[in-house]
Amino acid sequence: MKKTTFLITLSLLFAMGFSQQINQIEVPRGSHVESTQVVDGIATHNYSGTSAIPINGSPFLNDNFQEGSLELLDGRKAEKVLLRYNIAKDLFEILKGGDTLTLNRPFAVKYVNVDDKTFMFDPKFREKADRSQNGYFQLKTQGKLSLFIKRTKKLNFDSFTENYKGGSGTKEYYYIDKVNYVAQLNEGNPFLISSSKKFIAQLDNHKSEVKSFIKENKIKLKKEEDVIKLVDYYNTL
Repeated sequence: MKKTTFLITLSLLFAMGFSQQINQIEVPRGSHVESTQVVDGIATHNYSGTSAIPINGSPFLNDNFQEGSLELLDGRKAEKVLLRYNIAKDLFEILKGGDTLTLNRPFAVKYVNVDDKTFMFDPKFREKADRSQNGYFQLKTQGKLSLFIKRTKKLNFDSFTENYKGGSGTKEYYYIDKVNYVAQLNEGNPFLISSSKKFIAQLDNHKSEVKSFIKENKIKLKKEEDVIKLVDYYNTL
């Protein structure tokens, strides 16, 4: 079935027993039909019917909708909601009756829980960061030092193939995945985990122990498992 993106508000979601019913409103002006096509065996996702250039890859964390839950800042909750995280647009989609609805008031949401992952939305979580580095964050570890994962998908246009003869590329778009790790110490200012030196500089104490732990365990801060290991270790000190 063709899926159409609808803009909705959270007030609609929670009105009259949100977990049982999601009200549908008219498609607002400016919305586009969402189409999914397969080009050479690759799923492509075009959000404008006028686009003649395919986008290779998936904009989603998981292509399939999965059952999850929402929790508002005011304490209200909704269970058994079919959700999908669109990383490219940094928004959550809701499947209702074969239609794809867009959760467009994320600032009212405290947590989105789906696929054993917890997400929070804060457009000013890192005030000095580029806008693309704010929005939805996955809460990975919560403690005196909390760890968040920020995922982005940027479009890259393959216009030129670099080789000794030169030449043109595929002239198609591809999603480029990027993952950043953000830490927050005792609810202070969140900071990007970019290097061991900068990480240690952000700590209030136990700097020598952390430095030794990084060296002894050959911690690489580009590896998710190593970042988690480092944060977990600090929370034991």
